[in-house]
Amino acid sequence: MGRVYSKMEASVVNIASWIKNRKWSDWLFWGIIIFAIVTRLPTFIEQFKQQGTRISPIIVEGKLFPNPGSKSVLVFWASWCGPCTIELNRIKSAIEKKEINSKNIFAINLGESQEVITKVIKERKLNIPVINDEKGSIANLFNVKVTPTIVFIDEKGRIDWISAGLSPSLIYRIKYFLKD
Repeated sequence: MGRVYSKMEASVVNIASWIKNRKWSDWLFWGIIIFAIVTRLPTFIEQFKQQGTRISPIIVEGKLFPNPGSKSVLVFWASWCGPCTIELNRIKSAIEKKEINSKNIFAINLGESQEVITKVIKERKLNIPVINDEKGSIANLFNVKVTPTIVFIDEKGRIDWISAGLSPSLIYRIKYFLKD
């Protein structure tokens, strides 16, 4: 006659069996997920802390930036950054489809020469204003560490939302954030 297990023992046996039957690809997948979460956690915490922070405008190309009294979406990017290309293409497409208005959306290039930026604008046919932040003064205002970083600034000059990396809800967020 077989042994009768308590509920707790049965649970342990079921878990052990589940673990034993996992393929190496399952472990790899979960390892990558856990690694991504652990490495990105400090960035998520820092971004969360920044929400609600009031930003003092600075002078960029002879104008106050971000524009006081109006909402702005800032996309920090670099020409070599694959996720930046994806996000900028999604924004470009949404503008072309008239899903969003480009009026208060700014692509801020980090650390590249005007020559490189001009070439990329032409090649990618970007349809939003591009600002050259070669020295990183704008990026420092928002503590930008990675690209792409997307920052939403409300009409009172406070950070409403900030995110680094790809954002599946980006177009939706821009659409409703800039809605009058």
